[in-house]
Amino acid sequence: MEYHTGDTLELELSGLSADGRAVGRSAEGMTVFVRGGLPGQKVAARLTGVKKRMAEAEVAGVLQHAKEERPSPCPHGESCGGCPWQNMPYALQLDWKRRIVRDCLQRIGRLDLPEEKILPVLSCGEEAQWNYRNKMEFAFAADREGNTLLGLRERASRSITEVKACRLQSERTMAVLDELRRLCNKYRLHAAAARQTGRRPRHASFSRSVRQNDILRFAVIREPLAGGCLVELITLPSPQEAGTLRRLGQELMEGPHGVTGFVHSIRRSESDVAYGEETAFTLGETQISETLHLQGRDVSFRLDHNSFFQVNSRAAELLYNRAAELASSMSAGGTDGIWGETCWDIYCGAGGLALTMAPHFRQIFGLEVVAPAVELARENALHAGGETTFRFETGDAAKLERCFSRMGTPDLLVTDPPRAGMDENTVKAILRHLPPRLVLVSCNPATLARDLALLAPAYHIRAVQPVDLFPQTPHVETLAALETGQRS
Repeated sequence: MEYHTGDTLELELSGLSADGRAVGRSAEGMTVFVRGGLPGQKVAARLTGVKKRMAEAEVAGVLQHAKEERPSPCPHGESCGGCPWQNMPYALQLDWKRRIVRDCLQRIGRLDLPEEKILPVLSCGEEAQWNYRNKMEFAFAADREGNTLLGLRERASRSITEVKACRLQSERTMAVLDELRRLCNKYRLHAAAARQTGRRPRHASFSRSVRQNDILRFAVIREPLAGGCLVELITLPSPQEAGTLRRLGQELMEGPHGVTGFVHSIRRSESDVAYGEETAFTLGETQISETLHLQGRDVSFRLDHNSFFQVNSRAAELLYNRAAELASSMSAGGTDGIWGETCWDIYCGAGGLALTMAPHFRQIFGLEVVAPAVELARENALHAGGETTFRFETGDAAKLERCFSRMGTPDLLVTDPPRAGMDENTVKAILRHLPPRLVLVSCNPATLARDLALLAPAYHIRAVQPVDLFPQTPHVETLAALETGQRS
């Protein structure tokens, strides 16, 4: 039978792909990846793309619920795409995340590791599965009547669900979001026009001329456990609304919800990324801090509105300490707790892994392509104190070979790359110089499997440790510990 986009199939879902989509098969055996489904469900699936041997789909309706399925505790659970696994019991989420990591290693990396080397998923516990995010990126959009919405993307869609409650956020974050929504309405600021794709708009009945106050794109709210609340409003270039936006920011900070800083950022690019290309102005305290208990001491991290930091602070603490434990397990160790002379942290950001490893090495080197993050890493290292010598540089990890040429080979190399994984030249440099121990951190099991496959001929994989930083979602962070040879 020939299938076409828009067709609806009845499918029994039996598994999950690496990106969290449910997997089913048509009557003819074609694999169908279904966004929004759960294993064990029988669904009506609407095809969104058809290829020769597989298809993609979205859930049009649930015909039969999975045996373990639970009711959605979120009022937006049926529409919002933010946490598609909230119908799945938490213990089952952890089980599936381990399976996703294992399947990626086998299918993508062709790595047949003993089962005991892929460890159970580490988590902060069932009681910490909600209200864990210290940062959320919300988007603005216009509905078909032209009203401005502020919320999160719908499942398998660029449309926006107006979010009034979110189980992943604190009550204060949601109160701040509601106040921001009110102020945008008060000052008659509207969502920026949707970018043109050359195709007919989904809501063809809605048309209007673009107004000068159609500028709103994203709102980012950061609320670290250490205190404070920073709001970033990202708009199109808007010199005509500069005074209005300043008044909005001042009123937001003077409100009852404890907003301590406000940033107005500009984004000209049409891509849907909640990242400001330029800072228009700031109000109040625009740096925030988070404190993690790492290797027996409290470490504070100063961050700005563009800083990358793990969105789950308590789970980040778990992740970094587990990285240190894996490094320790590959070290002969000394009575003074020193595991070696030098540790390199590649893709170091604001210094999370570097400061975790610091008590155990005499020298720490960090490399990061984002210059402001390097400055924050230096500041964070200075405040952390201790006897370790730090050196952070701005540079592309793809040119890691230059670092080896200048500084030799470290005793331990740790990496935490973006979702695309390590650059090919980074891997080649590692294989050329063979640091004896590696600890890899990855937010994407698929690219981790690829990188491990490239390293496997020269390295022994000691352990793979999934860590749950993102409950209610299919995302999983993973640690991998490698060494050049097994110690006797």
